[in-house]
Amino acid sequence: VDYVNTLVETSLASRLYVGAIRTFQQATTLHMVPITLIGVAISTAAFPKMNERLNQGRPDLFRRELQSIIRVIIWLALPVAVVTLVTRGYLANFLYNGGNPTVAGLLEILWIAIIFRSIYHIASRSFYAQQDTKTPLYISFFTIGLNIVLAVLFTMKFNLGISGLAWAQVITAGIEVMILFFIMSRRMPKLFDASFTHAITRMVTASVVTWIVAYVMTGFFNLLITDKSFAATFPKFALIAAVGLVTYITVCRLLNLREAVDFTDRIQNILFPRLRRS
Repeated sequence: VDYVNTLVETSLASRLYVGAIRTFQQATTLHMVPITLIGVAISTAAFPKMNERLNQGRPDLFRRELQSIIRVIIWLALPVAVVTLVTRGYLANFLYNGGNPTVAGLLEILWIAIIFRSIYHIASRSFYAQQDTKTPLYISFFTIGLNIVLAVLFTMKFNLGISGLAWAQVITAGIEVMILFFIMSRRMPKLFDASFTHAITRMVTASVVTWIVAYVMTGFFNLLITDKSFAATFPKFALIAAVGLVTYITVCRLLNLREAVDFTDRIQNILFPRLRRS
């Protein structure tokens, strides 16, 4: 799937302007980093346990395990995506001294795909755990065609240029996850229950607060014309990202999200073990 999409996108990008292929590949590579670290890594680690639940003849535990993993992935992907959106100029500056407006503009679109594609990996593996490889395959065939059609329309028909390729990816990723979720909800009716929906709503709320805080931080630590090196850019990026992530975790903790509570408790156990015992 990725090979076919890459081939089509490369062909379309080559028709736009000199250097478009490299620019698009660099932007997509940047947005794939958190997807690999969050979606792929967690899904791969969780897959054996999901298989074990089904082998035990406990679909109820499988459903509970799957719901918990989806929540964790969304909880992690949301703040990373928001930070990517806010700091897109800083990230582009890591690749090009002085920044690259095109790369930053692509990340302004692709940050949404970070969320969907992180979720996709656990969604597809839930079918594999149930010995169903056909459903994800058929959906992949559909999304290949959809991505090609959208990419051609956006770049050639609507003249969106290289941004059209990014929008095609985002829309395709979103539709792919929604189809998988629809089928999953039909097979496991209680998977996306009220508690799950309420938790996601609180995560989104915390993400909005994080975006506001991080955006304000960029006003205090904005990129300057003289910031043309990694050493000049990274401290600002790191500070904005750190404050944003701390804000997200704090708000999630205040909203009593179990992911945030578990995370902060573990950090406290590591940093202050004696205080925890007392």
